[in-house]
Amino acid sequence: MIEENSTCANAQGKIKEEKEEMRKKLSIVLAAAIAAGSLAGCGGSGTTETKDTAAANSSAQAGSEAGAKEEAAPSGDKINIEFWHCMGSSNGELIQEITNSFNESQDKIFVKAVHQGSYTDAGTKMQAALAAGEAPVLAQMEIGMLGIFADAEQLVDLQKFVDAEGYDIGDFMPGLLDCSYYNGELVALPHSRSVPVLYYNKDRFKDAGLDENQPPVTWDDLRADAKVLTADGTYGYSCPLDQWYYMALVMNAGGLIFNEAGDGIGFAGESGAKPLHLWQEMIAEGTMHVPSGQDYNSSEACRNAFAGGTAAMIMQSSAQLKGLEKTCEFEVGVGAIPKDTTLSYPAGGSNLLMFKGHTDEEEAAGWEFLKFMTNTENAVKWANGTGYLPTRNSCMESEEYKKMVEEDPNLQIIVDQVEYSTYRIPFIPQYQEAKEIFANEIQKCILEDNYSPEQAVAGMEERVGKLFK
Repeated sequence: MIEENSTCANAQGKIKEEKEEMRKKLSIVLAAAIAAGSLAGCGGSGTTETKDTAAANSSAQAGSEAGAKEEAAPSGDKINIEFWHCMGSSNGELIQEITNSFNESQDKIFVKAVHQGSYTDAGTKMQAALAAGEAPVLAQMEIGMLGIFADAEQLVDLQKFVDAEGYDIGDFMPGLLDCSYYNGELVALPHSRSVPVLYYNKDRFKDAGLDENQPPVTWDDLRADAKVLTADGTYGYSCPLDQWYYMALVMNAGGLIFNEAGDGIGFAGESGAKPLHLWQEMIAEGTMHVPSGQDYNSSEACRNAFAGGTAAMIMQSSAQLKGLEKTCEFEVGVGAIPKDTTLSYPAGGSNLLMFKGHTDEEEAAGWEFLKFMTNTENAVKWANGTGYLPTRNSCMESEEYKKMVEEDPNLQIIVDQVEYSTYRIPFIPQYQEAKEIFANEIQKCILEDNYSPEQAVAGMEERVGKLFK
């Protein structure tokens, strides 16, 4: 008995040491990211939510958490787990609705959904929770953050559940599922995902003599259409000075964001400079509007210019479709991001993931909730209620989704772009810091005199390279 107790104590001591080591590693990695001010979502605003800005998230947090607590009735005869999410306002209400449906669908598991603010807020809170050994079982996180947590060995490999029950992971769209793997491990499931697209004012196109059903396909088309559309206080085009949209143009010019080795940028040549030249030239021609606001990368200001009729075309997240259609008093058209040499761009948004440090029962309960949250029925409900992409191939075959597309053909145009979302967000700890460098150099090039696109790209190459040394 003494020997057994000694063995048990040794095992417990080893587990404690391993967890402490994991916490130290995580604290170092995350502290660096947060010190750089880089825990932010795609698209410059820190989130790709449909209508939920960071401010709306903050103001809605108390209400969302109160709603969760009102529903929460942890029971001693159930497995009780927490799910942290980043959706405020109406999106947060839908998260709670789906969570309530799960809780009511069975009597063994109770999930408490807790709103944690924006992507940035959630990343900061997760750092503190992991350092204290108090992380939730499940969370929604911006995909660019996953590399930080995965590198710190804090995420559960979901492949064990997939293999155990023969779960059809292949039903998720390949372009979205790619951003769920780290070093061969399945560390997340796709959820709130979006792609950059071109929105355009169909009424303006008709008034200008352009085909309202033919948005620009190439960069040359974009410049030509923008010239025709620029008149009477309206700019032909507007785009935030944001790294996500720059990434899309770099990829459409044949570049990669990171090189194949994953230790530097993949656009040190012409593909990196060409998008900046395009923007400079369109600004000089008076056809491109640069949104005001902090660092001139405000997506909200860009959307306001579009809705207000002072920008005829804008580059924005596909997750903004529902909001723009409701806000704009004109018919909104959707097209792919115009290409230079190819058509390719990165998907943004967030995934669902499971954190280590919990019992086998809690992990199994978390897996049941992940399956429920991402099943075909709820994936369609989420896409319909928010504007995010349907994440499964089976969604497109559902009668509800077919009805949605029939009522709004723009949805199908957006989904058709998923196949061109070929770029996998790199799961490397340096990714968030690199994003900040990209944004800084982009804005310096566009807003300052005598700082060329070539100098900006060289600055990105040098500064990002130092992150890997």
